[in-house]
Amino acid sequence: MKKSFQYHIAGLAILLAAGQQAYAQQDSTRLKQEVEVVKAYQPSISDAFKINDLPQIKDEKKDKPTFNYIINSQPVFSTFEVKPVQAAQMVGEPKAELGKGLLKAGVGNYLTPYGELFYNTKAGKNSVFGLHFRHLSSNGNVKLINDDKVDAPRSENVAELFTKHFFRRSTLSTKLFFDRQAHSYYGYAGERRSDEAKEDDFPYWNDKQAFSKGGIQLNLSNEEDTRANLNYDFGLNYHYFGTKTGQTENKATVGSLLQKDFDTFQGLLNASVGFVRTDSILNQTTGNFGHKQQILLNISPAILLEGDVASLKAGINTFTLFDDDDDARVLITPNILAQWSPVKDNLTLYAGANGRMEQNNYSAIAAENRFVTPTQDIRKTEYQYILTGGIKGKFHPRLNYRFQVDYANIKDEHFYIFNTNNFLMDAPTSPLPPRANTFDVVYDDLKQLSLGAELYYTASDLVNFHLQGTYYSYELDSLEEAWHKPDFELTLSTIINPEGPLKFNADIFFKGERKALEQSESFYLASSAIGPHDVDQTVHTLASYIDMNVGVEYQYSSNLSFFGRLNNFAFQQYENWLGYSQQSFNLLVGASFSF
Repeated sequence: MKKSFQYHIAGLAILLAAGQQAYAQQDSTRLKQEVEVVKAYQPSISDAFKINDLPQIKDEKKDKPTFNYIINSQPVFSTFEVKPVQAAQMVGEPKAELGKGLLKAGVGNYLTPYGELFYNTKAGKNSVFGLHFRHLSSNGNVKLINDDKVDAPRSENVAELFTKHFFRRSTLSTKLFFDRQAHSYYGYAGERRSDEAKEDDFPYWNDKQAFSKGGIQLNLSNEEDTRANLNYDFGLNYHYFGTKTGQTENKATVGSLLQKDFDTFQGLLNASVGFVRTDSILNQTTGNFGHKQQILLNISPAILLEGDVASLKAGINTFTLFDDDDDARVLITPNILAQWSPVKDNLTLYAGANGRMEQNNYSAIAAENRFVTPTQDIRKTEYQYILTGGIKGKFHPRLNYRFQVDYANIKDEHFYIFNTNNFLMDAPTSPLPPRANTFDVVYDDLKQLSLGAELYYTASDLVNFHLQGTYYSYELDSLEEAWHKPDFELTLSTIINPEGPLKFNADIFFKGERKALEQSESFYLASSAIGPHDVDQTVHTLASYIDMNVGVEYQYSSNLSFFGRLNNFAFQQYENWLGYSQQSFNLLVGASFSF
């Protein structure tokens, strides 16, 4: 029996060796295939808002690459106009012991202190935990277009706690967050005025405003489980938003994305329910000072067919909006995307049709334009259809490209204007009242054509360049101009990482001319009734500008580095919003320490 057992073991070893040799031969054929994944370039800026040396916890799992060819640039207008850095994202369980934290601190002109802390650690065998804190403030003066120097304080404070727990076939992510941004209404349009005149004329002159936002995000998904017959991604987002002037907002969204494989296609289902309630605003429907409450339901089924050189996604998007002050609104749009690659990796042609309904909550508008009049009641926006077409691929192994055209039919797009209402006791011959220094929101139906191009060239492993630009054309239903919207935007970025301790990056941003409207409405009181009504309008042209920025980082040791950032070093004076100039040349220097 012992000899029989030995014979079985010897035979099994021979079979395993033969199988391993056959598998190795098969695998060697596979290894000869070359796979190259090209992602949309995302420039890294080594300053207070773009952290190059952020420690990350990397996962052994591999994400399927996603391709997004939409241009979404964010100019580095000044220290405060850079898109804020996100919290450290921990992607799965670590496979090696990494540094746990990063501390950054710096100071700049305009009396600008800066500090930021990231901390990541394993909370258990299957869990990771992280913290992120940030402070940045500025207390200097800004020179307006009319040469008036005004105080323009601003501050940003962020606190975030995030975790990930890994189950056998799914991942649960949580994030608790709080951020507070404060500023003053320091700008105004027109000729220069004395401080006394500004306080008398402008209802919000130099008033302080603060936006506070806190909430929780939960996400449960098994999208990386290739063995699952059904992939899912469930999410819950809630935030509470409040302002110093008394406006509050509660917003909650529950959504899911399901993907199931069938014999010849994949089935997709995207569904969500969103609830938002805003208080202490001027309700546009009732005309009363009170609240607004809405529920948005989205159900979007689709199928996906994929071949060797072509793919087709076909479905519909359905949106239903329930408003306490209005009738329910239903929007149905196509959800189609076709792609064909006649030359694999080098040329892909694509075309599609889509649409959506945006629940324009108050906090989103305040984040876009922080100088908006606090009592605004924000309407929804309907993208009734968006037609897209373009090509993407490579001209050369180091040169990627994308050319895209979009045509959208939009209902109730929002625009910003300077506007104020005044009641006068005198006769209509009295002088018109002064303008406000905050923005009202107006709406119009819009047909928008955009032509976009993007080039990414990797000159070497140490140098790369990124160029992207978009041209816009607007056709409005009733407004004279697409107020504050540019006709052209261009961004050029480069990153240089030579061998050695120094790293460099530079950005050039160009924005074309924009039209802005300054409007004053006067109502005259006659006895107990409102008499004649006058409207005075002034159209301003916000000049085009070029904003140039450069950054440098010096790696002194494996744990300590020093950084510097020069923003707007061409000393350009320009406005993103009428009456509100941006900071001119600003400098930020500091150090970072990893541990």
